[in-house]
Amino acid sequence: MPQIHYQQFGLFHVITKTKDSIRWCTRESIPERLIDHLRVTRDIHKAFLHAFCILPNHLHLLLSPGPKGLSSFMRSFKSCSSKEFRRMDPAIGWQTGFYDERIRDAKQRGSVVGYIQGNAMKHKLVREVTDWPWTSLHFLDVCDPLEIWV
Repeated sequence: MPQIHYQQFGLFHVITKTKDSIRWCTRESIPERLIDHLRVTRDIHKAFLHAFCILPNHLHLLLSPGPKGLSSFMRSFKSCSSKEFRRMDPAIGWQTGFYDERIRDAKQRGSVVGYIQGNAMKHKLVREVTDWPWTSLHFLDVCDPLEIWV
């Protein structure tokens, strides 16, 4: 049964997981390609990408998906990236669906940004937030600035 995402527009924290929890997202050269796919999808969908963290078996995003909505953005990103990576390894793919949380205020947004940037440390992959190479902290040129909310 397909997931239904009632909210399609706004600012979202999105988590998408790999199929069967296979740890492929941080294999050699894949994180860079995932970032390229995020950049291209952002541009095609006229979306705004504010933060991300790529972990071995899942990915966190903070984004405003653009006029086609959240489901369209995620479908496009996951479809294009899966096609490329399946050529390398047929077991690579994304789990069906994704988790999303609509961000409603500045306090929630601040918490989510911290959560996304600190996720590798939470999973004990690094000791310091800045030690994880696959976070938007190291790819500021890919990210769009967040507007000030009062």
